[in-house]
This record gives sequence, C-alpha cells and structure tokens, in this order.
Amino acid sequence: MVPTGLTQDRYVEAVEIREVNDIPKDSAGGTVGGRFVFHHLNYSSHVMEDEQPEAFTAETTTVWPVHEVGRNADIFPADAGRILAAGSVLNLETAHLHSNGRETKAHLEFAFKFHPVGYRPNVEWVRRFTGNGVDISIKPTLADQELHAYAVLQQHTKILTFEPHMHAPGIRMCLEAIWGASVQTLTCAGYDHNWVRSYVYADDAAPLLPEGTILHLIGYMDTTPANRNVADPRNWGGGGRRSVANMFIDLGEGLALSDAEFEREMGDRRKRLGLTKNDVVIGCPLCQVPFPSQAGAVAGP
Repeated sequence: MVPTGLTQDRYVEAVEIREVNDIPKDSAGGTVGGRFVFHHLNYSSHVMEDEQPEAFTAETTTVWPVHEVGRNADIFPADAGRILAAGSVLNLETAHLHSNGRETKAHLEFAFKFHPVGYRPNVEWVRRFTGNGVDISIKPTLADQELHAYAVLQQHTKILTFEPHMHAPGIRMCLEAIWGASVQTLTCAGYDHNWVRSYVYADDAAPLLPEGTILHLIGYMDTTPANRNVADPRNWGGGGRRSVANMFIDLGEGLALSDAEFEREMGDRRKRLGLTKNDVVIGCPLCQVPFPSQAGAVAGP
C-alpha cells in the first residue's frame, strides 16, 4: 500500500507510469523486454477504512488502467475523469516481473494529472474484460494458430480503447462486434510482447454498441523459430501468469451509456459526419436507425 497524500478528492484527467532502473541504456536485451523488469502491473486506489483487502468495496475503490512495458499514457475523456479520493492509497495488486539476465534495481513512478478543483464527471466507466485464460492450448513450432473468446455487452457501451494482452507467442489480435446478422471487424493490431500498446479510438471512430452485442476476440499465435520472443519453440503452451505461459485478453476500456445517452451519441455522430441513410458506419450498427429522440437526424438519399 502506497499513501497518495491527498487531503481532498480529486478527479484525474490523465495517468502515466514509467519504470526507472539501473540497466545501462546501451545494453542489448537478450530476453523479452530486456531493458525492463516490470512487464505489467494491476493496481487500484482505496480509501483505507480497514487494512483487510475484503474490506475494500466498490464505493471506496477506483480501478486504474493496467501498466505494461512500453505502454502509452492514459488520457481520459473530458467528461469521464476518475476519482483519486482523499486519504486513499495505491494498492499494487499484482506486479508481473521477469528475469532480464542481469542483477537489476528498479521501481515504478506514477504521475496523475488532475482536473481543476470542482470538476465532476457525468458518465460511468464500464470494465470491459474480454478474453479466455482457461482454454489456451498452443502447439509447438506452428504458425497461424488462433485463440477465440466471446463476451456479451450487458449495457450500451462506447468503446474507447483496444489493448491486446498476450504473451510471447502472440503476434496479432482482432476485435469483432456481432449484432444480429451484422458482423463487423472493429480493430486489428500487431502484437509484440516486448512493447505493449493501448490503442485509442478517434472520437468518431469509437464503437457505439447496443446492449446485447457479442464481442468476438481473436488472437493469432506463432511458435516457430521465426518468432524470436518464444524461448523454446519445442514446448506446448497453456494459460498462466509466467512469461513462459500465456494470456489472451483485451484490456480496453469503455463508457456505459443510458438509453438517452446512447441515442444522443449516435445522433451527434450522424450530424458531425453528415451521414445519409445509405451510409454504413463500422462500429455503430444502429447509427442509421431513426430513434424518436433523434427525429430528422438521418438525412435523405
């Protein structure tokens, strides 16, 4: 537990974490992430009413984006700041470390950028966790292997980021949205276990998905010698927390929307893009539906 030292509640506009270590900058890394020893870190902030973890509740907890090696900073939407409460502590829940082949001293530094005092958010974050760590079975010395996972959205959602998280065999991840007969590829990105990224959607490209949408996650694996991240291509791989085991997760984040907010988001997008009823908007399967609250928002032919 690390005390924040805050004496009043503050809402966070952006957060970034960096590793500081004594690895020579001109050294050549011979392992995955050879210039760093922290691969990723899950953390949250809590108001310390009780030091026992089971005493932490949703009302006293803020979950923050995962830190990963090479990851960019998180800049939250203007209306979706996250609270860092007065008297809170940072709970460094799980730090995933790995050997980099040398004796190393390292620590993480946290930077929070605050909104002005008096700011209040008006939207709700939704924790979007799509993946499958149970059914992973990766064969040795084989390219183009696939992993699949599915999740059903329990509320209207605006997806803000896409963040592939795999281990050494991972080379690519894609996210699809299935709504009725519509199947749309939202995003595909290459993956390198040495340098993990969070991809932020542009304002009018952020998927607007209705409740009940099925998210389909596809991971691509390569365990041949062509993938230099794999320590021993001869080994079968299953799920686990070790770097030589495997994960398959999209750590991206989104906003939960009410019916009114969902309709307003779609109507505003139609107007900004000047859409007609014949246009197709990837990631917004209902953008062309004439909701009563948005009468006249869809132009003619």
